Amino acid sequence: MTDNQLGEFLRARRERVSPAAVGLLAIGHRRTPGLRREEVAAGAGISIDYLIRLERGRDRHPSPAVVDALADVLGLDADGRAHLADLADPRAGQGVPLVATASEPIRVLIDSWPNPTIVTNGVLDLIGANSAGERLHRDIGLQIGDNMARALFLEPGAREIYLGFDDVAVEVVGNLRSMSASSGRHPELTALVGELSVASDHFARLWAQGEVRGKSDGVKVIAHPEHGRLDLRWSTLHVAGAPGEMIVTYSAEAGSESERVLAALGDPATSPRSARR
Repeated sequence: MTDNQLGEFLRARRERVSPAAVGLLAIGHRRTPGLRREEVAAGAGISIDYLIRLERGRDRHPSPAVVDALADVLGLDADGRAHLADLADPRAGQGVPLVATASEPIRVLIDSWPNPTIVTNGVLDLIGANSAGERLHRDIGLQIGDNMARALFLEPGAREIYLGFDDVAVEVVGNLRSMSASSGRHPELTALVGELSVASDHFARLWAQGEVRGKSDGVKVIAHPEHGRLDLRWSTLHVAGAPGEMIVTYSAEAGSESERVLAALGDPATSPRSARR
């Protein structure tokens, strides 16, 4: 990842849009996939020279009107539009710390919650957890200080642990991309993206697509090594008093086996195995 995030994102998304998607006939041979620069420029109502300056990083702060026009041509969804707007903001990446440890108020808060809960930062480092969250993640090979993206793409057993691995991979890369507007100036993110791009062809392909996924909520299915399949829903909370920290809490369908296992994880006096028996 270079420091020209805006240009990289525009090029990646331009290459994903077929001419037919914007009402154009694909006539003749195209050297690259997707739309040509002149087609994007015409659709957005800007000059091709200006688009070239944006893609090459010579101009990094297009106006909100240009951002909206480009988002329309590129077919961006809500997450993609928000990311493009963040990249174009001159304040992007300023004032959001990359914290290494969950703050004391956050630790006190999540320790009172029965559901497994963790805290991550802007590069998906696992920086805190309550007892249930720590037990859940320890059982699948993660501990405080580990990076969740690195574990997903580089640990050999990840495909067996995360059922629907390909969907989880797209989600995690999209989460990193979404957070890169605020944490992109941190060398840790650049180093992480570089490391994973070299070590994992799968990660490199996904990152090059420019997919954006806001880290809000979703479903994760885990093949737990001791307790079998766990169908979990996760939700992310952002706390105004703790910028750079994201609380992720897990729940399960009421009355399900997964819910019983999660409840046992939250009870230090009870093991999930004994609860199941």
